[in-house]
Amino acid sequence: MKTMIFFEGVAMLIGTIIGSGYLVLPYSFLQAGVWQNIFWLAFFALCVTVLHLFYGEIVVATEGQHRLPGYVRMYLGEWAEGFATISFLLGIFGGLVVYLLLGVHFFGQLVAPLGAFPYQVLLFLFWLIGGVMLFANFKFSTKINLWLTVATLSLFTLISGLGFTKFDPANFSIEPVKGAFFPFGLVLYALVGSLAIPEIVNLLRIERQNLKLIKPIALAGTIIPAFIYLFFAVGIFGATGGQTSQDGFSGLVGILPGWLIYGAFLMAFLEIITSYFTFEVSVFQTLKHDFKFTRPTALLLVAFLPITMFFLGVHDFVKVMGIMGAALTSIDSILVILIYLSLRKKIPGYSYQVVRVSRPLAFLMIGLFVVGGIAGCIMSL
Repeated sequence: MKTMIFFEGVAMLIGTIIGSGYLVLPYSFLQAGVWQNIFWLAFFALCVTVLHLFYGEIVVATEGQHRLPGYVRMYLGEWAEGFATISFLLGIFGGLVVYLLLGVHFFGQLVAPLGAFPYQVLLFLFWLIGGVMLFANFKFSTKINLWLTVATLSLFTLISGLGFTKFDPANFSIEPVKGAFFPFGLVLYALVGSLAIPEIVNLLRIERQNLKLIKPIALAGTIIPAFIYLFFAVGIFGATGGQTSQDGFSGLVGILPGWLIYGAFLMAFLEIITSYFTFEVSVFQTLKHDFKFTRPTALLLVAFLPITMFFLGVHDFVKVMGIMGAALTSIDSILVILIYLSLRKKIPGYSYQVVRVSRPLAFLMIGLFVVGGIAGCIMSL
C-alpha cells in the first residue's frame, strides 16, 4: 500500500509540473547557452524540491483547505494577502495567455500545409472554440487528459532520442546572445508544481500514511521532470543548433521525418487545447467561489481577458513564460518561505513534521529569488 501511494503521489506531482513550460527550453539553450541552462535546471531541481516541502509543511500544519492567498492571510496578515492575491490572479490569467498563444501557434503549424492563414483568423477560431466550451461548461475526462499527456510525452521523448542521433557537438559552442539569468524564469516556471502538494497531503491523510512520505514524493516528483527536461532540451538543441525554434519542433523540419514533426505539432496542439479548456474552467471556478465574482463577470473575464492581452501587444509566449516565472513564481516562492518561517510563531509549540531548514538558509533562498527574479525579468524583456 505504501509503495502504491508513493507512486500515486509522484505521478500527481509530475503531472502537475509537466505542462507547456518545457517546450521553450531548447530555445533557452540557444539564447543563453547550454551550461547556463543546465546550471539552472540543477539548481531549481534542488530549490523547488525544498519549496514543495515547505508548502507541504504549511499544509500539514494548517487545518482546512486553502489556496496560497488564504495561507498568506492566516500567517502573514492582510497586507501580504493582497499582494499574494494580485500575484495569484496575474498568474492564472497569465497561464491562460500562455495556453492561448501556444495553442494558436501550433494550430498554425497544423494548417500550414493547407495554405497561409492570417494569424488573427487562427486566433479568433481557437479563442471562439475555447469560449463556446467554457460557456457550455464542457469538461474533458481526466482519463482523456491522462492518456493524452502520456502519449504526448512518449512521442516527445522519442523525438528527443532521435535528436541525439543527429547530435552535433559544435552546437554546444554557439555563442549565447542572452545573459545567464535569461533561463531563470523559464526553468522556474517549468518546474514548480505547488498546486499538487495539498492534494498529495490529502491523499496521505485519507490513506492513513505517514505524512513524512511527502519528502520522497517531492524529491522524486521534482527531480524526474528535471531529467526529462534536460533530455528533451539537449536532444532537440543538439540536433537543431542555431535553427532551434521557440516551440522546440519547427527547427527539426528537414532533420527528422516530416510526418514525425507533424505528429509532434498535432500532439502538442491537442495537449494544449485540452489544458486550455480545463484551465479555463478552473480559473472560472476560482473566480466564482474563492473570489466571489458573479457567474457572468467570471465568464467574461476568463473568456475576454486573454484575447484582450493579445490585442494589447502580448504576442511572445517565451517572454510571457519568462516574466511569469521570474516575477510571479518568485513572489509566490518568497511568500511560501515566509509562511514556513512563521509557523512556529503562529502555532506555539509546533514541531516541524515534513522538513526543517535553518533560518539563514531560508533567507538566503529569499535573497536569491529577489535578485534572480529581478534579473530574470530584465533578461526576459
